[in-house]
Amino acid sequence: MRTLVLSLCLAATACGTDPGVATDEPAGTGVGPTSEAGETGEPATTVASATMSDSPGGSTGQPPEGCGDGVTESPEECDFGDLNADDGPCTLSCTFARCGDGLVYAGVEVCDDGNLIESDDCPNDCVPGGCGNGFVEPGEACDDGNDSQEDACLGICEEARCGDGFVHAGVEECDDGDDDDNDQCTTTCVAPTCSDGVANGYEPDVDCGGPYCGKCSLGEGCFNNGDCDQAVCKQQECVPPMPLMPPDCAPAQVSAGQAWQAVVGACNCHGKGVGTALIFKDGPSFRDSMVGVPSTMATIDIVTAGDVDRSYLLFKLLNQQTNVVGGGGNPMPIGKVLTEGQLCTVIEWVRSGAN
Repeated sequence: MRTLVLSLCLAATACGTDPGVATDEPAGTGVGPTSEAGETGEPATTVASATMSDSPGGSTGQPPEGCGDGVTESPEECDFGDLNADDGPCTLSCTFARCGDGLVYAGVEVCDDGNLIESDDCPNDCVPGGCGNGFVEPGEACDDGNDSQEDACLGICEEARCGDGFVHAGVEECDDGDDDDNDQCTTTCVAPTCSDGVANGYEPDVDCGGPYCGKCSLGEGCFNNGDCDQAVCKQQECVPPMPLMPPDCAPAQVSAGQAWQAVVGACNCHGKGVGTALIFKDGPSFRDSMVGVPSTMATIDIVTAGDVDRSYLLFKLLNQQTNVVGGGGNPMPIGKVLTEGQLCTVIEWVRSGAN
């Protein structure tokens, strides 16, 4: 019967032959491997046998006698007559291939390092799955075996933290992934409120202004007039409203027709009244749609007869609309700049009673 000898030269043992040399000489001849072809000599130098981690029952030593002859005989688990270690289910020691035997079973195992350490490069299932396989491997801070972005370990195997852009359920109220407090999520991953004592959440000052909180008082910060309570926003501060600053106009008695012609005669603005309550088709409609009519933005009427400082129309014509509480938007008329003479005509119409 043929004997298969697998030898490994260990560091503590001198060797005279190459490790792993197999011989098919009949057992018991006492003749070892030769150093040259055709040369006989003394029995082979004694070498230590390699530890076979995949031998039956976990024993160590050489493969069973007859391993590789294609006949399964005790103590062999299998014997397909093929001694290639990685291309089939039966290893070169005639045991079934298994994860942990130190031999990579081609097409079945990706790795096999022969140990039971889950956290190294080859886990105990011999199929390293990388992030998401449930085992913390080199380069991973954590691995909980899922791809959820809402638990303590992100789907990219990094530990959840405030500012990563993912809301850690039950821990964070929000997480927008930036370091800006003046938005809908603070840098501590807590949603801003109008009572948290911090200027955040689009607030121009502490717990006031913006789209969600109440108005800011005089002296407090602001972004626009809409942030201020009975004040106007100048240089990002709520200050008292400012009076109209008109050109130097000579006093005159002006009719509504003259005022209408000065403002809209050239452009026919609001001529058909589309999308607005202002109808400027002639002098009377010009007067009736503005005098004593509240502005939709400012806290004063569009025109207050005899009072230029409470006539929002004049602030709009002079591009001073932000001097009025609640005022804003574009100057009037859109696409046209009135001359000083035209402006004075309208101003004097208001001063003379807006008739």
